[in-house]
Amino acid sequence: MNLYVTGTPLGNLEDMSVRAVKTLKDVDAILCEDTRLTRKLTNHFEISTPLRAYHDFNKEKVEEEILNDMRDGKVFALVSDAGMPAISDPGYELIRKMQEEGMEYSIIPAASAFTLALVASGIPSFEFTFFGFLPKTGSKKNEKLKQIMHHPYTSVLYESPHKLKSTIQSMMEMDAEREISISREITKRFEQHRRGTVKEVLGMLGDAIPLKGEFVIVIRGYEEEAVVSDIPIREHVNQFIDQGMKPTKAMKMVADIKGMKKQEVYDIYNE
Repeated sequence: MNLYVTGTPLGNLEDMSVRAVKTLKDVDAILCEDTRLTRKLTNHFEISTPLRAYHDFNKEKVEEEILNDMRDGKVFALVSDAGMPAISDPGYELIRKMQEEGMEYSIIPAASAFTLALVASGIPSFEFTFFGFLPKTGSKKNEKLKQIMHHPYTSVLYESPHKLKSTIQSMMEMDAEREISISREITKRFEQHRRGTVKEVLGMLGDAIPLKGEFVIVIRGYEEEAVVSDIPIREHVNQFIDQGMKPTKAMKMVADIKGMKKQEVYDIYNE
């Protein structure tokens, strides 16, 4: 085995599995985002394995070094700051390169914040899409948020505490009555889950919902009556375009809503 993709606790160290602890003790080195945070974990479990930084800012530089060490027989564990690696964090790039060389890896499971928030939301979870973090820039962020607010299935995304209020305010302008759930500090002492309309949740921010910790937003899918709407294709596409969505994305959205192929919508729209 060349690599163990190892899940770690979201916050409560008691969630660390026996297998994960043993693995981190046995490997030659642990690849981690922030050595300071991972050191707190390894110190708690008396793990003396060396730590090596592997994150978004150095991954391209160090991946070949890691692969060379693997070719020489060294075994690594890959961890994130919390939860499963490669979920809104680096990791998949290394795994792809290992696949290309036929190297072996194994997964040691742990929770991810978005799955726990979805379970705790009380919002339908049979079909959902995880969107990770929204784009940082205003125009791209609003465009993506419009896409999410018109997505036919439950949507889940991450948001930082200093951006949460502005994100909910943007959602308010799109659909104040949409049902959403906010989760914060999952598995930690001040764990919190609140569900309500966008308007209701906006009123909770800063008081009932302190703007501290990392947040997960769960958004109920686009209203059922809109999903089965008999609005003509061209009119439906134009509605999304008028809301600021690019034509190609508007056509894909209508195709998803109506259960059609994108090419069919494109052909009808351009008749």
